[in-house]
Amino acid sequence: MFDSAEFAALREEYLQGARERAGRLREAVAALREGGPVDLRQLRQEVHKLRGSGGFYGFRALSAAAAAAEDALLMVLDGEQERDDHALADLVARVVAEIEAATL
Repeated sequence: MFDSAEFAALREEYLQGARERAGRLREAVAALREGGPVDLRQLRQEVHKLRGSGGFYGFRALSAAAAAAEDALLMVLDGEQERDDHALADLVARVVAEIEAATL
């Protein structure tokens, strides 16, 4: 299955969707760095989707970057860690970088 033309087409479609999602993530990174409002719950949902699906489609580095960002966001949302917008921006920027670096 994973070597089939159908799976290759699914990977391509996934990567196209991830690149579209990267635009929203870039906006969140900019807002975090500029002190603008960011819905951390929504941001966590965005990176959560990439965390699970990235690995399935063979984009392990993307999945790992999304996992790091999601874990940090969860710690902030759960009150286990103080919010540091610059650190969160760096983690989400890494997710964007992995999306941009991903190739078929």
